[in-house]
Amino acid sequence: MNIYNELDYRQILKKLVENRKKIDSSVNFQNMASSCRIQKAYLSQVIKGVRDLNQDQLYMACQYLNLDSDEKKFLVMLLEYSRCGLEERKKEILKKIKLFQKDKRKTSSHIDVNEMNERKVNREDYFLDPLNQIIHMCLSIPEFKVNPKLISKNLFLPREKVLSSLKKLESMGIIEFSENGILDKEVDLHLPQDSPIFDAWRSQLNTLSLNRIKKLKDSKTYNFSAIFGSNEKIRKEIHTHFLEFLNKTKELVTDSEVEEVFQVNFDLFSWTETQ
Repeated sequence: MNIYNELDYRQILKKLVENRKKIDSSVNFQNMASSCRIQKAYLSQVIKGVRDLNQDQLYMACQYLNLDSDEKKFLVMLLEYSRCGLEERKKEILKKIKLFQKDKRKTSSHIDVNEMNERKVNREDYFLDPLNQIIHMCLSIPEFKVNPKLISKNLFLPREKVLSSLKKLESMGIIEFSENGILDKEVDLHLPQDSPIFDAWRSQLNTLSLNRIKKLKDSKTYNFSAIFGSNEKIRKEIHTHFLEFLNKTKELVTDSEVEEVFQVNFDLFSWTETQ
């Protein structure tokens, strides 16, 4: 969810807990209440709008949900607005909140496809950690959209790691949490080979791939590597055949039913060419 669209800190806390619970069952209102050092019954009254947290309790709630500094700052403003009893001051606080929201909307998750592709910072955020891309692809599987907890189990990753990546994807406007699961906004992202982060992305992805292969059964992976002597003409022919293979693969994948997430690698390069 984009918390900057809300004006009630209680609703933000409620929705964040409900969303996080889909990934990590240990995230719930009872544990949040314990973290805030209050009774669950009191927290329930807060969520219903009957009571308010104080600033220390809100701080601990934000810590429990691992919110960043801007998110904490925004919730503190909303708490101040909620607790304020002086109408004139309340208007001033609301004005400050609106300005903060306006500023956040400029760089928030509500970015259309063209703008997302044009803004290098978002593309870099997405590709600098290859897990974002892998977890994003996992969400093409219906079961994972409805039950994100399955992602950590299938990727052999801690839930906190998956949650962190999902949070990044949400903040970039690539996915959105909903009552029925996670929605993919179908943002078309592509990292060109001339990108300054291409080498870093490839290196990290290769490391992740090797670690993943080590954990898989032999029947679940196929690996091939060959070093051979030939010439530039043959190299170009192999390259052409692989491009044909890619086009055919794209046709097969485009209309296929998604049940698993796969990765294919192919490296063709010279060991002996000096320049």
